[in-house]
Amino acid sequence: MRTITLGEKFVNRKFDFRETCFGICERNGKILLTKKTKKNEIAMVGGGIEQGETHEDCLRREFLEESGYTIESINELCSVDCFWLAGGEWPMESFANFYVVNLSEEADNPTEDGHEPLWVPVDEVENLLPLPYHKEGIRQYFAMKNK
Repeated sequence: MRTITLGEKFVNRKFDFRETCFGICERNGKILLTKKTKKNEIAMVGGGIEQGETHEDCLRREFLEESGYTIESINELCSVDCFWLAGGEWPMESFANFYVVNLSEEADNPTEDGHEPLWVPVDEVENLLPLPYHKEGIRQYFAMKNK
């Protein structure tokens, strides 16, 4: 999978590392995101890879937890290796893997407490995403779609 690097690698500086997977599903001119109700945040559906999980396992688990939808198919998009300051101060390397997914017609499972699915018009998505690697992932999706 093609990797895009954002930011400058940390040299002689302690930093945290996290690898994640996110799925992008577009339906009727809208992209599925998740609303984290406890924090009042909007994010892409996905998250951290647990020990022993494949990317596919991670995506399937996260979609059930955060949106209630079941994934029917998964296609690679890109990876984003992002060096940034989380919270404006914590050095972080986030290695995010992005996939294009097709979902079941209806959300057929309850979501994890504190999450609810949110379908957002495609032209509003990038402005709602606070994380730099989420923004890049969605840009890459639109670039691929417009080829």
